[in-house]
Amino acid sequence: MITVSNMSLSFSDRKLYDDVNLKFTPGNCYGIIGANGAGKSTFLKILEGKIKPTTGTVSISPNERMASLNQDHYAFEDETVLNTVIQGHKRLYEIMQEKDALYAKADFSDADGMKAAELEGEFAELDGWSAETEADQLLQQLGIDEKMQQLKMSD
Repeated sequence: MITVSNMSLSFSDRKLYDDVNLKFTPGNCYGIIGANGAGKSTFLKILEGKIKPTTGTVSISPNERMASLNQDHYAFEDETVLNTVIQGHKRLYEIMQEKDALYAKADFSDADGMKAAELEGEFAELDGWSAETEADQLLQQLGIDEKMQQLKMSD
């Protein structure tokens, strides 16, 4: 669960948010809508902890995390829907890419083995083995079946 309490945000003399209070509860889907420049992306950055509010707090339940995808509509067009969701956890996806590149090397060295072991440890700490299953479950809850998950974003 994500809770926003008494949150305000000001830039110079412009107040973007004032005394915002809300809860995002498990099992629900939420959308943020508004005109261009209304502060939707800024609000998401506050939820992610990338921007600190002027006042108030944002708290996320223990063992939960917030992730989002950038607004670049074309950045993921060659990726599958499932892979795009996994990329929401940037560090985990970077590790997956690094591991794949190492294991694909024809001349896998001892140093590569040490690096792979280090990456495998971090991968396990981030619960990487369940990333695909969790992404699948999230997409299924949004009504996106397994067949659609394998389509390219451009499709």
